[in-house]
Amino acid sequence: MGLTKIGEKYYVSFKWKGHRIRTVTPATNSTDAKRIEKAVKTAFKIGTFGHLEPECLDVVIRTYENKGWALPPELARPEPAEELTLIKATREYLKADPKHRSERNLYAMNRIVEHFGESFPVAQIKVAQVRQYQVARQKKVENSTVNREVSVLSGVLRNQVELGHLDFNPCLMVKRLPANQRDSYLSWEDFNRLLEHSWWLHDVLVMLYYTGMRFNEVVNLRWEMFKPERRMLVLPPRATKEGKNPNKLKLRPKRVPLRKEAFELLESLRRTEGGKVVQATGRIFVYSGRFKDNDKMYHGMEIEHSTVRKCWARATRLAEVPELQIRDLRHTWKTNAQRSGMDPTTRNLIVGHSVERSVADRYIRVSDEELLKAVDSMGFDNGWTELDEIEDSQVVGGNEKGAKKVPKGSAQRKIRVQCSTITP
Repeated sequence: MGLTKIGEKYYVSFKWKGHRIRTVTPATNSTDAKRIEKAVKTAFKIGTFGHLEPECLDVVIRTYENKGWALPPELARPEPAEELTLIKATREYLKADPKHRSERNLYAMNRIVEHFGESFPVAQIKVAQVRQYQVARQKKVENSTVNREVSVLSGVLRNQVELGHLDFNPCLMVKRLPANQRDSYLSWEDFNRLLEHSWWLHDVLVMLYYTGMRFNEVVNLRWEMFKPERRMLVLPPRATKEGKNPNKLKLRPKRVPLRKEAFELLESLRRTEGGKVVQATGRIFVYSGRFKDNDKMYHGMEIEHSTVRKCWARATRLAEVPELQIRDLRHTWKTNAQRSGMDPTTRNLIVGHSVERSVADRYIRVSDEELLKAVDSMGFDNGWTELDEIEDSQVVGGNEKGAKKVPKGSAQRKIRVQCSTITP
């Protein structure tokens, strides 16, 4: 027994615990073969293998595998780790916190997965790939939408960094794109024309126009938030965008004073069967379109951005304001408040802002009576409709398919569209 050469291969041959062992070595000459033979025999004799060099260790492992023996713990080869794909990382992100499952986040995740592919390894997402994603998406949507999608991707990767599966989040090295600030205004006349074609969305639009609330705040309103004795809506922090800011530890409920138009609407919806039944719980606004029995759309379902897309597109087209976006109703309320001379502190308190408030806004306490007086004195017929069209590389309305594009050469230029008709 000893070192054996068969052809060009060198074999280690010896007996150990009654077993005859012959294993090929990676040696290419007799000197290396003898060194490997000595190290392997000694390791088997003392029963310790962790000190061996890689080529000697390979001979030991090959010996155990040839004999069908279980490898000692110190020689056990680690199981190949399952590659972390984008779709798996995204699912883990959704499980980490229910807040990640908002409609906007889910939409952003779908676009990200469409671009990279479900099986794309997360470890291969580098700074260059994120920047390429920005460029590709800029051709279809606004910069603010791209920023939100990159922010969601950053959240997915940050979650993996926290779990220890990634060492670095490449999104941190990517600059945000400059936001396209919309400076839009809808005239009172054009708003009423919009209402004529708004179908089942009519009541939601009335609330948006006369309260300045966000879309999600309106469609998630519940009767428990309606305080008719105060002529006020009182939203808990969790129902507002401000309340979802993790940097704000304590927030007061948001008070929304109701003008006559909004108050009478809610009263008419609250009382049913000729005023004999008064609703006290449940959602105020739900879907009531043409789909009455469908897996995806049915009467009474919760309203989301995707739910209203077709109805909104039809209403704006028939009202001849196709560039109008739902958020422009909130911008219009702010403009009407400003043009009506409303105190800025009162205005900011009513509409709410997710960013840090000024010192004055934080320490001045405004009563219900002051809020009601402020909205009752507002005027809503304060000028022409002014809508900002999006730059050449982007689309209007946040809807990629069938959206209107601005002609080439109009980049960096805001176009004012006067929609109202002048009456002599």
